[in-house]
Amino acid sequence: MLPAKHFYMIRHGQTEANAARVMAGSTDSPLTDMGRQQAESVHKVLDSLHIKPQTIVHSHLSRARDTAHILNEVLDTHIYEDADLAEMHVGEFEGATYEDCGPIFEQGHDPTGGETHDEFSFRIRRGLSNALEKHDHSILVVCHGGVLAALGKLYNIRPRYLFENCHLYEFEPDMVKEKFPWQVWQYDDEEEIIRKTAALFHEAIEDIS
Repeated sequence: MLPAKHFYMIRHGQTEANAARVMAGSTDSPLTDMGRQQAESVHKVLDSLHIKPQTIVHSHLSRARDTAHILNEVLDTHIYEDADLAEMHVGEFEGATYEDCGPIFEQGHDPTGGETHDEFSFRIRRGLSNALEKHDHSILVVCHGGVLAALGKLYNIRPRYLFENCHLYEFEPDMVKEKFPWQVWQYDDEEEIIRKTAALFHEAIEDIS
């Protein structure tokens, strides 16, 4: 499975497709002004980290690339892209409303004209493995909600909730956990920076599909 190393992941900022509540998938939907502001708001969180990522890797889609470069205004570190970390290509469902995409994500159907779930999982496993194996230090992966969900699925868990835009997740190795070898933390910027257990992973349910 994946190397059990320390790393961070974050979903891109809000896009035009997010604002319209339609599925972008592999379509290049740019950040909105709010999406850029969301990325900028993570600057304070990154400044607060005890272990800072020394490399950023992002998908080739502009929403992830632009978010990554905004975050790098603080980190000022090496940055590169990997198309393996892009969102799932959902074929005929690209541009469809979230409600109409239910059969893909709630029932696990493979979209016509797109990637199968197995193909998507294999690609994400390859992309994350390459990124983690390549570096001895901590990295930040700037990607998509589907990529975060796919990470869970690699370990046969399914997050209970959707991943929000620009919420930073820290994956801290915990070898006591046999099934999923990380303690996952979520950072929220309220009146002060709050680091709390990420319920998305730790309250996840077994994927019995």
